[in-house]
Amino acid sequence: MSEPLKLKRQKPIGSSKSKREYLSAVSNPLASVLVDTPVSHLEGIYDYLVPEELSNLATIGTKVLVEFGHSQTEGLIVARGDRNEASRVVKPILAISSPSGIVQPSILQHIELVRNRFGGSFWSLLKQAIPPRVVKEENFFNDLESNEINSSNSDEIRGIIGRADHSQLKSKEKIRWGVNLPVSTDPIWFVLEIVKLRASIGQVLLLVPDEKDLISFRRALQPFFGDNFTEYGSHIPKNIRYKNFLKISNKTVRVILSSRSGSFLPLAPDATVIVLSDLDNSHYELHAPGWNTRDVTLLRPSDTSLLFISASHSLEIERLMDLGWLKRKGYKKAVKHNYRTSDNGLSYIAQIKKAFTNGNVLVSVAEKGYANLFLCSKCRNTANCECGGKLQIDGDKKIPQCYLCCKVYNDWKCNFCGDSRPYVISKGIDRTAEEIGKALSKASILISSGTKQIDYLPDGRHVILATAGSEPNGEYSAVVMLDGERIFNRPTLRSEELAKHLWFSLLCKASSEAEIFMSLQNNHPLVQSILRNDSSYLAKNQLKERKQSKLPPYYRVASVEGRKADISKFAENLRSSSVYEVTGPMVLKNDFSKLIIRSPLEQASELVDLLDDVVKVQSIKGKGIFKVRFDQFDI
Repeated sequence: MSEPLKLKRQKPIGSSKSKREYLSAVSNPLASVLVDTPVSHLEGIYDYLVPEELSNLATIGTKVLVEFGHSQTEGLIVARGDRNEASRVVKPILAISSPSGIVQPSILQHIELVRNRFGGSFWSLLKQAIPPRVVKEENFFNDLESNEINSSNSDEIRGIIGRADHSQLKSKEKIRWGVNLPVSTDPIWFVLEIVKLRASIGQVLLLVPDEKDLISFRRALQPFFGDNFTEYGSHIPKNIRYKNFLKISNKTVRVILSSRSGSFLPLAPDATVIVLSDLDNSHYELHAPGWNTRDVTLLRPSDTSLLFISASHSLEIERLMDLGWLKRKGYKKAVKHNYRTSDNGLSYIAQIKKAFTNGNVLVSVAEKGYANLFLCSKCRNTANCECGGKLQIDGDKKIPQCYLCCKVYNDWKCNFCGDSRPYVISKGIDRTAEEIGKALSKASILISSGTKQIDYLPDGRHVILATAGSEPNGEYSAVVMLDGERIFNRPTLRSEELAKHLWFSLLCKASSEAEIFMSLQNNHPLVQSILRNDSSYLAKNQLKERKQSKLPPYYRVASVEGRKADISKFAENLRSSSVYEVTGPMVLKNDFSKLIIRSPLEQASELVDLLDDVVKVQSIKGKGIFKVRFDQFDI
């Protein structure tokens, strides 16, 4: 590490049993231990004595059990040395609580960089990086052997990415690429071929957003790589997770599939990390200190190759590609799509009927339910419940119901004019399915949404209606993208990015001669981006707007929550500095408030240190501690 862990100054721990003599280790009898303590201001590195019987096991990167105050807690050995003060009495290490050196130096360095970026406790990150111990699985630790790798791959991938890039992927040269998924190309197949190429020369870690992706890629990777493949993450049983971590640490598997929990895994020096769809909110950790897969991957050692693969990249990745830090790879495939937009006067039903004779049809809908919002047909006032919640129509019985208190209005009438005719302005997936069913009375219509998702297209010919992220894997003769204005204009920071990512992801499922319907005007920037077959087309203007508005990726954003009085006082003190942009306080529930702090990238590390110090001072004074999060998915 460039510096010893940036924590509290190192201290000796006086022994509570000073009269007792301990047989200390002959060589380097003093261990510097990073102690796990729930009290933030006490986190630091303290000196402990290494007993002779534990000396061989108590190596750097080993977890140990120590006495801290009047209780026992876990610690991590970060250094070993001689006793410089002969008269000093320190407490001994009580036991070893992990395999020797399980926390490799590369993990320590990586965690330190992540902690310096996101703040918070070092131990909170360490617990997320190292799985809970299962002793019985350690019998396999020394018996694991590496296996030969199957390096065969498809010639088709060479035709898509070109001979030069194909050769570079098979070389040991370090690469940093931002890769766009080509339209009408199965993402699972494309990523599998990239993994094959990189696995032929080194270890590969594939980080995917959620469990659906884990299942899909497991089916693709496991049969090909066999014993050279393993899976890691909180979704698998505790003992299997720990066993797989040991296998990965021992460099005995070549290909690793994981969700965001695998972001800290120790890898070989020539390894490749592939992040799929970094814009997905599943890549963002909710527990303190709240990191994300993209930034954790970017902080890996410089000898690691990095590939960010997505149908449409986040603005953070777009900025890095513009800077040249990541090399842009915009692969395209020759297609003959028939595009229609909402301003050509034709209904999407006509395209569904035409395409259904050739294969399956995919219809993307913004929301589940039947009619999620409606107005009075006469006066156009919103239909509200007496509790204040909005009414929605859930199901084909068309009975309004409050989304908040669930009260049913069998005989609904407008509170303003007394009219009883609803006018739906926000249709859900069930209502859309009903309309398509009336137009295609003999067609098989399936719904994939919420907890009832279809993973793969069933046999036969179907019209599939799906909400975002619920689309079954397969190829479609038509893709109908509804609710464009709603998804593009949602009141969130990333609405435009997510809309673009969704629609380009849907195009990956379209056949090369598919019918495409887009529910936006022809001159809309997103439509133009699709017609140009360039998902980066919008990024330049979006980045310019973000920079002018002092928003990510040019500014880092911290969310600070706490007691109303404490937050107000902190906001006043913070506004005296011209470095930060302060928004709020915004009142939350139960006498709490929230503060949004924006900092230029150049001063962001100072803001991290400032908020860390504030939390420690609050801990010392026994005050309510602020909840701090950096770079959340949405502000």
